[in-house]
Amino acid sequence: MKKRIITGAILMAILIPLIVIDHQIYPLVGILFLIVGIFLSMVAAYEMMNMFYQKYPSLKLLRYLVPIFSGILVYTVYLSTTKGLDINDISAASFVYHFLVVVMLMIFIIISLGIIIFTKSSTAYDMMAVIMTLVYCGLVMGYVISIRYIEPFPFREGSINLIFRGGRSFAYLYSIVLGTDTFAYLFGIKFGKHKLCAEISPKKTTEGAVAGLVFGSLFGVASVFIFKIGNPANTAETFIIIGGSLVISMIISCSVQIGDLVASKIKRTYEIKDFGKVFPGHGGVLDRFDSLIYAGAVFYIIVQLMQLFVIGVVE
Repeated sequence: MKKRIITGAILMAILIPLIVIDHQIYPLVGILFLIVGIFLSMVAAYEMMNMFYQKYPSLKLLRYLVPIFSGILVYTVYLSTTKGLDINDISAASFVYHFLVVVMLMIFIIISLGIIIFTKSSTAYDMMAVIMTLVYCGLVMGYVISIRYIEPFPFREGSINLIFRGGRSFAYLYSIVLGTDTFAYLFGIKFGKHKLCAEISPKKTTEGAVAGLVFGSLFGVASVFIFKIGNPANTAETFIIIGGSLVISMIISCSVQIGDLVASKIKRTYEIKDFGKVFPGHGGVLDRFDSLIYAGAVFYIIVQLMQLFVIGVVE
């Protein structure tokens, strides 16, 4: 427990400044966050590929190659979400950027499958392992990391003032993850009597899951105001923001727990305790950030749907 607390404190000391400090005012912060994100993606991909390699030795080469592909995918997704390339036709930029992500993913899948085909004793399981790793540790992690670089989008005149921007959005997401995980664990130990998914994770309880949902959602609502994502002009807008953020926070909190169970299912299937040993007391990157990856993907989709709706209204 002591080792876990110390590791957690060090992680928070590193991540909080990278999340909170405005990358537009201090560009170096944004660059450092991206570098850390790419590094974590590559480590996560290695952890997953190494897990598959234990059962499928034919993945010996790809367990080193796929992490490189994942890192490149993360950077490509970053470009697609921040318009980092110099394209003259701005109207076509968004399409080009995201099309580039699809093309890069296809290229990496084609290369990986080609290697598998000409590897002795390889199987179709190797193919599925590679595709899953590229999607989960490269594509999905890329979009989760890119939440840090979300820029404000226009709301119609007279509407509620919401600012989904970079660090604020990521801090909101991470507060829900921390609140859900922490209170699900504490209440599960103290009051847990009914198993949630005994065949996947025997220690998780229904009581803990409910507590995680409640407190994770409350953390989310509070962070909307703490990080000034919602800026109500009157009492009516305050209640609307509270209600809306509560619903979104509940969805994300549920996603946090599902993400944890997904990781547990993978580990139980491949009979491992942890994905890695990068973080003493926590395991590997996938052990520490499994909930964040899954919930972050859900949050990214929610924000994009809101943006699509808002832009539609504005236009």
